[in-house]
Amino acid sequence: MAKEPPPTPGWRRAIRVGLLSFGLALLVNWSSNLALNRVHAVIAFLIVFLLIAINIVFDILGTSVTAAEMPPFNAMAAKKVPGAKQALWLVRNADAVANFCNDVVGDVAGAVTGAAGATVAFKLTMAMEGNAWTEELLGLLIIGLISGLTVGGKAAGKTFAISRATTVVMAGGRVIYWIEQLTGRSLTGGRSSQNGRRRNS
Repeated sequence: MAKEPPPTPGWRRAIRVGLLSFGLALLVNWSSNLALNRVHAVIAFLIVFLLIAINIVFDILGTSVTAAEMPPFNAMAAKKVPGAKQALWLVRNADAVANFCNDVVGDVAGAVTGAAGATVAFKLTMAMEGNAWTEELLGLLIIGLISGLTVGGKAAGKTFAISRATTVVMAGGRVIYWIEQLTGRSLTGGRSSQNGRRRNS
């Protein structure tokens, strides 16, 4: 009987997560600033709402994987339901998935939306031909709105995530499944169907 590999030491995992967060923060912040600086204030505001929505969706998935049970996904995987194996992988790795979704994505999205909110406040001030006081007031209002939407959205999302854990995780599994089908690469450590077909051909 094959032995399971030893668990990754806590300090290595902490360093890995920290580096991942650093890289994601740089990438997302750079790309969002590039987009925000080139679009109208209204479009910039929509980008901020999109970042908030991504934050909430990942928080829902991170909560769902810790609340979901394996038997429904085992049954669906046995019937070869698309996305079931990927969903099962999410539940088996609930700790790491929840850490990535809730902490890494949550913290990065929170930092980026704060910076993006300041950019939107500046753009609105320029459009209104306001002064420094106008920019400061708009900045406070926008940051407050971002915080309220994020915290309120996550609170409502957690209730949904716990009550519909199987549905949410299965949806996440299907998304991963279709990404694997499109790219021909496995994101969950298994073999994608496309890779299998290429080896058999």
